[in-house]
Order: sequence, then C-alpha cells, then structure tokens
Amino acid sequence: MKTNIILISLMMLNIRSSILAQTDTVKSIMTKKYDPSTNLVDWPEEFNPTKSKWFVYNEIEINATPEVVWQILTDATKWHTYYKGVQSPVTFPDPSVTTLGKDVSFNMHTMGLRLTPVIKEFVPNQRMAWEVRRKDLTAWHTWVIVPTPYGCRLITPESQNGFLTFMQKVFQPNKLLKLHDVWLRSIKYRAEQKQKG
Repeated sequence: MKTNIILISLMMLNIRSSILAQTDTVKSIMTKKYDPSTNLVDWPEEFNPTKSKWFVYNEIEINATPEVVWQILTDATKWHTYYKGVQSPVTFPDPSVTTLGKDVSFNMHTMGLRLTPVIKEFVPNQRMAWEVRRKDLTAWHTWVIVPTPYGCRLITPESQNGFLTFMQKVFQPNKLLKLHDVWLRSIKYRAEQKQKG
C-alpha cells in the first residue's frame, strides 16, 4: 500500500515536471536592443529604432499556421477578452468598420492611455503596422508573421517618441516589453488550440 502511494506520488511529480518543462520551453524573445541584421520591418524614418527614443522587440514561436494566427491577431474586438494590456473593447470611429484593414483607425485603451491608432501596413497573413499620434506620444507598432516548418514565428516590435516615452523609460522600463510577451503567449495559446481543432 505504502509503495503504491509512493509510486503514484512519483508519477504525479513526473507529470507536473513535464508540464512545467513544456511551459518553460516556449521559445520567445524579449529585448529592448535593436538588431538591424535581423530586422524585418520597413521603419518610417521617424521611427527608425536607431534614432527613436524607445524600442521593444518581442517574438514567439507558434505551432499554428500563419492564417490561424492572422485571424486571431486581426480580430481586434476580442483582444480585451484574452489580453490584459487592452483594458476595454476595441471600437471603430467609423461604425461601418468591424475589422482591421489598411487605413482603418480604431480606439484602444491600453496602459491607462486612450489611443486611436491607424493601420498603415496590412498584408494578410504576413504583416500589419499601425501608427499612433498624440501630442505626448508617437509610436509605430508592427506585427510580422514568418512561416516555419512547424507553424510560424510572430514578431511584434514597437518604436516610440514623445514625453510619455520618456516617462515610461523612467518609471515603467519593462512594462511594455512584458505586456507584449503576455500578448504573444496569449495568441500562441489560442492559435495552437484552434489549430488542434
């Protein structure tokens, strides 16, 4: 009886260790250093990371097709349901618009700020970029999907300028980087679940 309890305990410990190992082996990158040799973004000059005041880069490997990831990524009205960085539902100033697309603007509440980004680049299943313009902040946020043998890599760099950028660097130097990592991990989970069917 005692031997059975020990064996069951060891089995449970092995299962738990296996689950934790799988969680820890998620391949992701988080950095505030720009590497021009691996850059996949056509940055507007104003937001060139070598000149901008702030830069973050996040990347994750996803075992799902670019099409599945794209569908989740572009369904902006659901972002707030799985990503804590979006604090309320995304809305569109133009009531006839229901999804993201080229030149579409949308209202977003993130990190305590109310923003109205405009989509500047939109290549289905490949890339999307939006621009934010406020008196105290300008930003260029991009998404790139790179196919891999097992699915894709999802990359999201952001470059910023402005007074709020300075405040962020001083008082919350890692918040955006960590939030973007959470966003990528959330998309990864949803995409892989969807891919499994």
